[in-house]
Amino acid sequence: MSHAARALFVVWAAANPAPQQTASSPAAADAEDQDVADLTPNRGAAASPIELVPRLEIRQSYARVGSQLSLHDTTAEIDIQFLDRVLLRYEGTLRVAAAPSGQTSGFGDLRLQAIGIVASAPRYIAGVILGAVLDTASQPALGAGKQQVFFGAGGTFKPLRWWLPYLLVQDQLSVGGDDKRPDVHQLAVDAGNLVFGKGQTWYKLDLVTVADFTVEAGRFFGTVEVGRLLLRKTGLFIRSSTQLAGPRQLEWALEVGVRYLFRLNE
Repeated sequence: MSHAARALFVVWAAANPAPQQTASSPAAADAEDQDVADLTPNRGAAASPIELVPRLEIRQSYARVGSQLSLHDTTAEIDIQFLDRVLLRYEGTLRVAAAPSGQTSGFGDLRLQAIGIVASAPRYIAGVILGAVLDTASQPALGAGKQQVFFGAGGTFKPLRWWLPYLLVQDQLSVGGDDKRPDVHQLAVDAGNLVFGKGQTWYKLDLVTVADFTVEAGRFFGTVEVGRLLLRKTGLFIRSSTQLAGPRQLEWALEVGVRYLFRLNE
């Protein structure tokens, strides 16, 4: 599935901070990491602005792309806070691609992005995204062979303490690279819902529509994620994706990971 179909800005909805706050969870598109601890009873009634939370994440993913190619990725992601409302994200991937002609392994393309908050309140947030995918794959089969940029915007609104719907729109296109490789130009719209459960658990559903302008085709994807905060700053999650409509690209994908939050309100 396109990276545009992933949650792309990470926010912390610190709606009711208190000294005993102990939890967090991912929210989406790709607006993730919302305040599961907001469900904890007997919290303080004070409200604070939504703020960014740096994190370290390691995840393993398995994907079947079409009928001939499978991918096994090990991805390391780190967020660095810059100023109060900007987060810088770095993603590096070790990839194993298996095809009928054989197996190829090495480094995939490096992904960089900046996530900025432009408006926020205790129950809503709006953000913008700007980033690049660098043609750094160690072998051609492990990357797109293109220098790419992407930009977008998204927002979330929390109508209930346990429910967070969100929307993200992102455009991604190639601006250089190997002329023999296909160009990239995709517009993705991610509409999702995040539900906070008991015991510091979260459930997330993403429905993503991708318009691929290079082949004049549209695709529709669905992703389900379940996660739980096991320790104060560390959580585990698992997500599964498949393509629901359009010219077949993704058969299925399964991803598991661990996430560590560097800073929480205390």
